Amino acid sequence: MNNKVKVVLQTADHEALFFKEHEKRQIQALREKAALEADKKYREEHKGHCFRCGTKSLAEIRHGDVIIDICINEGCGAIHLDKGELEACQKSLQKSNRLLTSIKEAVSSVFK
Repeated sequence: MNNKVKVVLQTADHEALFFKEHEKRQIQALREKAALEADKKYREEHKGHCFRCGTKSLAEIRHGDVIIDICINEGCGAIHLDKGELEACQKSLQKSNRLLTSIKEAVSSVFK
């Protein structure tokens, strides 16, 4: 018995597949680039705008080492935090709480 299998590959099909995949990657890269550019343009156009009320009324307030954007529009008061700012505020508050605790302990030890 002859159990051999004969496989015939056509090179034109491989070339078409290669170029199809190449074009697919190029299109995906162009879409990603366009999305990044659109996001950048949107951010530039809306810098200083409150995401809640839509007015251009954000003020930068420094809290420790963090700069927080707060809407000063009457009736809004939304707080806008960038990436990592919430964690930085929490660390700053923990540091302040430790400082207050140590001051309280020092003061109370005087009166014991």
